[in-house]
Amino acid sequence: MKKNETKAGRNKPPEVRTREQLEDQAFNRMLLWLAAAAVVEVVMLLINRYYIHTRVEELGALPALYTILGAGLIAGIVLFVLFLLWGFRIRQKGEGKDGLLQFILSAVFLCIGVGGFLMRNYGTAAVPAVLGVVPGLAVLMLVFYLYQKEFFGCAIAGGLGILGLWLFRATGGGRTYYGYLVVALIIVAALAALALALKKKDGVLTIQGKDVTVLQSGAAYPAYYLTAVITAVLLLAPLALGTAVAYYAIWVMAAWLFILAVYFTAKLM
Repeated sequence: MKKNETKAGRNKPPEVRTREQLEDQAFNRMLLWLAAAAVVEVVMLLINRYYIHTRVEELGALPALYTILGAGLIAGIVLFVLFLLWGFRIRQKGEGKDGLLQFILSAVFLCIGVGGFLMRNYGTAAVPAVLGVVPGLAVLMLVFYLYQKEFFGCAIAGGLGILGLWLFRATGGGRTYYGYLVVALIIVAALAALALALKKKDGVLTIQGKDVTVLQSGAAYPAYYLTAVITAVLLLAPLALGTAVAYYAIWVMAAWLFILAVYFTAKLM
């Protein structure tokens, strides 16, 4: 009897998760990312309060904070790499774990290190960008877990567009903006190339001989192509038309993302 029970246990099929369980898992993961974003934002607010807007009686702490924020970039990058490798190692082992917590912590350390370094070196000019990017990343994770993956690609491209346009207004162009422009256009183009490759295989991507479904059948590919074109045009427009155009372009990009949000929300229903 025990032998038969043992055999039955060994031959038991893997647990099939219900839709509700998968939705609960996605929701819990999203909450973890949002909590991590809240922690990073609190740290950035503390740096803004005690380093950028230091009170007269607190000026003695500035040199120490300056050193800490400088070392924080190196520490953040090192911890980012270590936790990222740890997460991949856990994922490779399997055992029902995916290394999500390690990936989240790696992102937290990197954001704190880079954000603190930017505020240390660029002062008040960097504060709006740093304090705005962190909630923006949290919104991206919300889109990733709640919406279709093609909308996530649109949100990445649109977010890069809005950040770039803000950067143009803050710097007036120059080498910093040109460097950002090149990186942003490469990312947008790479996502477009990925979308084209996925469309040819009906949303399936082959990785190390294994087929991975990235986009569902019937995905809205044109939405991303349009977003990529709009992002590229809006990022290039201020170079020819000036800083004033960058301000209005931000609202155009935001309005387009809102339209997409309404469209993809309707598709979920």
